[in-house]
Amino acid sequence: MTITEATDKTWDELISNKEKPVMTMFYMETCPHCERMKPVFADLDKKYGDKVSFVRINAMDFLDITKRYGIVAAPGFKFFKDGNLLNEDNDVLNAEQLEQIAKDLASGEL
Repeated sequence: MTITEATDKTWDELISNKEKPVMTMFYMETCPHCERMKPVFADLDKKYGDKVSFVRINAMDFLDITKRYGIVAAPGFKFFKDGNLLNEDNDVLNAEQLEQIAKDLASGEL
């Protein structure tokens, strides 16, 4: 599968995917935690990409979107189904938590 890099012009369309739920990662280029999570995000895309869309967005390049979703730390994750936000948790998640969420999204449990 493929992780899609979002911009301000593609964001709304990407999170409104009607075919699959969407896992998004807000990241910053200079963030060491983001660098550690990028391979985790890529691995989840390989495992669950047939049932979940994976989208990344540079938090510093698109501050309006970052602020709209209350992202205050990077990496930040948000999850959508049919364009609706499924979570309000802004805490940085670890690999195990992200994997469980990906499983739940893929199975329709979230």
